[in-house]
Amino acid sequence: MTTDPSIKRAATAALCAAIMTVVVIPAGCSRPEPPALGDVEGRVTLDGRPLPAALVLFTPAGRGRTSQGVTDGDGRYRLRYLRDIPGANVDEHVVRISTATEENAGRERLPPRYHARTHLKALVKAGRNAIDFDLSSR
Repeated sequence: MTTDPSIKRAATAALCAAIMTVVVIPAGCSRPEPPALGDVEGRVTLDGRPLPAALVLFTPAGRGRTSQGVTDGDGRYRLRYLRDIPGANVDEHVVRISTATEENAGRERLPPRYHARTHLKALVKAGRNAIDFDLSSR
């Protein structure tokens, strides 16, 4: 039995397309591995009292994405590298803490030295890191 060459070419093209779909496309869609991360949690206080609902941002001095967390009612936070990945890059970080939110019409309770002109820094090491911030309104 002889097969029409155009049918053979079409079958070969379909097979190649199926292989590309199974092998190549999923590899291109996978999430890259995150860099070395340290688990970071701590407490933020203002004038000795817990600071609730504050946004805490850690931006690595080197390359990498900013990690963030929000303080709870007791001023405690835990950083997230991505929504489902906790931590922050192992590196020196510039830290910004802000209380301006949509809920409070952008009203900031903290002096600019903690956010816009921050002087806060933190070193994140591999493993667990407890990094507290005792802020002053004066």
